[in-house]
Formats: sequence, C-alpha cells, structure tokens
Amino acid sequence: MADFDVSRTELSLAVSLTLFAGSCFAPLMGFLIDKFPVRNIICLASLWMAIGYLLLGQVASYWLFMAVLIPFQGLAWLGVGPLVHTKLMVNWFTRNRGMALGIAIMGISVAGVMTPLLNAYLAQTIGWRGSYQIYAAILVLLVIPLTLWIVRQKPQDIGELPDGDAQSVGNHVPVAPPVELGVVATYKEFLSSKAFWSVVLTFGLMNGVYSAMATHLPTYVTSELDLELYDGALLLTVAGGFAIGGKIVFGWMMDRLAAKITVMCGVVAYLASTLLLIFVEAYFGLLCAAAMFGLGFGGMIPVRSVLISRLFGVAKFSRVNGLLSFFIAPATFWVLITGAIVDATGTYGTAFKVWFVSFLLAGVVSLLVKLPDRQDAVA
Repeated sequence: MADFDVSRTELSLAVSLTLFAGSCFAPLMGFLIDKFPVRNIICLASLWMAIGYLLLGQVASYWLFMAVLIPFQGLAWLGVGPLVHTKLMVNWFTRNRGMALGIAIMGISVAGVMTPLLNAYLAQTIGWRGSYQIYAAILVLLVIPLTLWIVRQKPQDIGELPDGDAQSVGNHVPVAPPVELGVVATYKEFLSSKAFWSVVLTFGLMNGVYSAMATHLPTYVTSELDLELYDGALLLTVAGGFAIGGKIVFGWMMDRLAAKITVMCGVVAYLASTLLLIFVEAYFGLLCAAAMFGLGFGGMIPVRSVLISRLFGVAKFSRVNGLLSFFIAPATFWVLITGAIVDATGTYGTAFKVWFVSFLLAGVVSLLVKLPDRQDAVA
C-alpha cells in the first residue's frame, strides 16, 4: 500500500482477483489431477509460482503487480494447494480419511503460524521484493526436489492398500472400479445433485471470510486500535496455530461423528469469533477471536473434502472438488467487500457484522440439508 500509494480497496481487489482467477480454473485443474500424476502437476505449478515471485520482485507499479500476481499466484496455487493434497489423501486413506486429510493439510496452518511474523521481519529488513526472491528459491531448491522424491499417486504403487494395509491382508475383498462416465455425463451428475449444491451454499458462505480476516486483521489493529504490526502478525499466528488443531480435531470428528454435528461445531466457532471482533477491543479478546476463527477455518477444510469424497467417490474426487471451488469462487470477493465496507464506513465494525450474518446463514443451511455420514459414502 505504501510503495504503490493504493487504498485498502485496491489492495483487496488484487487479492480477490487472484483467488477468483484460481477458482475459475479449478474445474480444469481438478480434471487434470484425476487424469495425470499429481507429482508432475505439483512440480510444474511450483516452477510457475517461482517465476511469478521473481517477476513480482521487479514490478514498479500497482497494475504491473496485479498483472503478475493474478496469473502466476492464482493459477499456481491450484497445483500446489489443497486440490492436490486432498487428492492424495483420498487415494491413500479410507477409514481414516478425515484424520489423514486434517494432518496433511495441517502444513498450510503450520505456515500460518510461522510466516506472519517471518513476513513482518523480512518486510522490515530486506523488503517485500527481496522476500519474494527467497520464496522463489525455496520452491525451486526445496519443494520440487522433495516432491519428486516423496510423492506417489496411490498406495498400490508401493504394494499397499489404503490405510497402510498390506496387499496380503486376507480379509481384503477387491472392489470393482466404478464405471467411468463420459466427461459431459460426469459433470451433469455433479450439477444435478442436491447434495452438491448444499455443500456449495454452505461453504460458499464461509469460505472467503478467512482470507478477508488474514488480509485485514493486521490493518484493523494498526489503524483502529493503535497496535503494532507485530501485534497483528501475532493474531494471525494464533489463528494459524488453532487451525492446525482444528484440522486434526474436525478430521477425527468426521471419521467418528455425524457430519451435521461436525459442521455445526465449525459454524459455532466462526460465530463466536465474529462476536468477539464486534464487541471486544482488548487484545486478549482479539487473541480469543483469532483462535476461534482459526479453529473453524482449519476444521472446515478436511470436512469439506470428506463430504464430497463421500458423495461422489475417490475416482471423481478432484473433478467435483474443482467444480466446487469454481462455484464458491464468488466467496473470494469477501476480501474486496471487506475493504470496500471499511473505506465507505471508516470502521471495520460493519464488516464484522456482515461476516456474522454470513456464518449464521451457513449454519441455517447446514441444519436444513442432509450431510452424508461415513456409512453413506460412495466407494
């Protein structure tokens, strides 16, 4: 904002368009993930993201920044983010799928704990441009080699079955692979499913608010509460820490409890967090709000993946997951909406109230629709 002399709304627009661009291409990426080796996709996406970071370190204007950020970060994230992580987990796990998804995606929250404070330090020492060069080096020198060394598409590639069972397990009954429909018929099946649209509506209402919180919370505490940048970074670190716990706890709940109960617990965590942001300005209250926000956000990631794997099965998982990401793409504009509300009203209070209403509606939808439990899962 300082270097390019832009407002919150303009900065939020860059973030929202980046997330939106990725969501629009998610159906295509989902199709590719179901058809091609995941590690090849991760490596190509990491290289694309690294090129983008190198270019971002050279841009000299806000519009050039957007022109690089949107195609590189927006598209590369599809190939290194949850779409590929979740595909691997549904391939490798069946009875422990919820817990596996929670642990696997936990890496995002580990980064959420570590990087806000690290980013604040780097920004104030070598600048944001230099930070992007470091990120590019990490992708090329660490992420790509580790991916080639470790990642395998499915357990059968190393002589195992899902959940770590050996091929020789006597009580294993081979399951015939599902009949594969044509491309049009497959997507028609998704779009004609009431359960699919209920998941779209529920998670569309919740999905983008965490990005808005991560983008705006440091600005809120430094502009309205007269706190320091590191105070805002610490709040994001706390949110990331609780998101780690949320992934594991909610993943465990999905393996053992009713799906509706699990989803409602996440909604309650979101509502409690937003109420604290509306009514509390003391820093301890903000820490509690960040913790509840992180818990709900972290928990809903494995929950969503388990739900759609139960609805449509493993073979179609990435395609329906990509299509779901496309339909909840409008939620990415929560970042922009929040910035616009604050610029118009001069306060974050109104934006927090809008967040609360969104979570409340998500809770109502979750209560009204049927969510698939473990016994309802499609093979």
